[in-house]
Amino acid sequence: MSTPSSKSTGPRGPHLKGRFPDGTTGEFALGELTTLGRHPSNTLRLVDREVSKEHATIERMGRDFILRDLGSSNGTFVNGRRVAELRLRDGDEIALGASKLVFHTGEASGVAPAVAAPPVPGPNSNPGRAGPRVTVVAQSHSIPAFLAQMDQQVPQNFRPAEQIQELATLKREYEKLRIAYEFHRQVSQQGEQTDLFEQILSVAFQLLAADHGVILKRGSDGQFSPMAVKHRPGSPVNVMVSDTVLQKVAETKKGVLTADAIIDERFSSSESIVAQGIRSAMAVPLLSKGKLEAVLFLDSRQQTNAFSEKDLTILSGIAAQAAIALENAALAAQIQAEAVTRAELSRFLSRAVAEAVIRGETDDLRQSRLAEVTCLFADIRGFTTLSENESPQEVVSMLNEFFTLMAGVVFRHEGNLDKFIGDCVMAVWGPPLSHPDDPARALRAALEMQDAVEVLNGSRMAAGKPPIEVGIGLNTGQAVVGYMGSTERHEFTAIGDTVNTASRLCGLARGGEVVANESTIHKAGDGFEAEPLPITQVKGREKGVQAYRVIGLEITNNSKGG
Repeated sequence: MSTPSSKSTGPRGPHLKGRFPDGTTGEFALGELTTLGRHPSNTLRLVDREVSKEHATIERMGRDFILRDLGSSNGTFVNGRRVAELRLRDGDEIALGASKLVFHTGEASGVAPAVAAPPVPGPNSNPGRAGPRVTVVAQSHSIPAFLAQMDQQVPQNFRPAEQIQELATLKREYEKLRIAYEFHRQVSQQGEQTDLFEQILSVAFQLLAADHGVILKRGSDGQFSPMAVKHRPGSPVNVMVSDTVLQKVAETKKGVLTADAIIDERFSSSESIVAQGIRSAMAVPLLSKGKLEAVLFLDSRQQTNAFSEKDLTILSGIAAQAAIALENAALAAQIQAEAVTRAELSRFLSRAVAEAVIRGETDDLRQSRLAEVTCLFADIRGFTTLSENESPQEVVSMLNEFFTLMAGVVFRHEGNLDKFIGDCVMAVWGPPLSHPDDPARALRAALEMQDAVEVLNGSRMAAGKPPIEVGIGLNTGQAVVGYMGSTERHEFTAIGDTVNTASRLCGLARGGEVVANESTIHKAGDGFEAEPLPITQVKGREKGVQAYRVIGLEITNNSKGG
């Protein structure tokens, strides 16, 4: 690492000669990448309060050295002019704060051609060849002459033929129709915005005699970055865009027609990307619901004022059609995101509840309250012994298959999958979406769960594995429901004596049994065959609990007992 106080023995190759605020001088050889700034980690550390920690870089590209400012607070200046990126030439004076650095090639003669920004892949790029290059030129480098300005055309309905009297009006209507037809013929619905941008450029090139086209997006820092590039075959692959033009389009949200003269004398050589001098350019905003998504830029190197106001009208029409395509693409992305969200929510909530969450109808979820619920617990009997006799992978596979079957049953009966507790499933029927027949839904779900376990056991025994047995307990009553947990991790659940009693009844149920409290049997109504069990004392209850063993769905009016 070099510092301003250190001196080399006098490099003969490319190097910098520096003069610093403390009066010292020094020479510094340039490598493949030289970093300049106040931080000690820089190749060339400049101890100067006006210099940023990471201020600028000088990168070697072939025989050239490219100076790039890294967004410094006080800027990087070359020969008195502030620059963002520039190919250095022999003798250029670089000013960073109070430090002055003179660039020397170390060669007797010869100046390499200008180098633009790194290539941006475009539709006309070929593997192994340099693709189009895009450079956004700072305001100090260009003086754009704004020849015309136009609002983006909003697509309108076409008038009946008998209402059109003037030929000029007919031509305008035809032009709108032609643009719309060509655009929709070429631009299909794309999954990626970049693909859509490339197709927009393709249509623009078919309708207008442009040499280069770029679509640039503005970042949160206000800087524009190229997203798609296209150039006509035979045209130079380097594209220069005036930042002044881009900022004007962004601020006014209107299309502009310009003659853009590049005045920096170092871009005037025969190898320069703007050797033909003044060029015509157009830029229009790509808007989505009034918000600037990007800027579409076209230029022509053929002649001055190659574009007319009619061309700007056409490009504005393309931008209007592109706005519709962008909104459709955004809508498709939103639908896809909602589908993913819906799929994720549906793993834990009933479909109806998941849809309510997607629609933003979550006020009821946020407000904890006392409500009637029917709670169900389904637990695998003898799980500890089972897990000791099978490998961890087999245990996890069995649990996943069991949970999948149980969750499917819960959702079919529009219950809410509350949680998995070890080898147990907890489900609740009630808020946020209650039904008058929730107790009956829960009982039918419990019986279907036992049927699903029998099917699962059939496949397990066919594979030489032991069957599993599941006990299920249900209870209906008042519980506190709502979001519970920490500020970062919470869940919609139910708590209270009703839930605890359901868990105790699950513990009473033997493998293959469904045991429900009297409240659930009573509120479920006719349609279930159940037999009373002896009054049982359960933990947490002073009085004994009257439970029922639910046998099936056969209708027997005398089955419920008292």
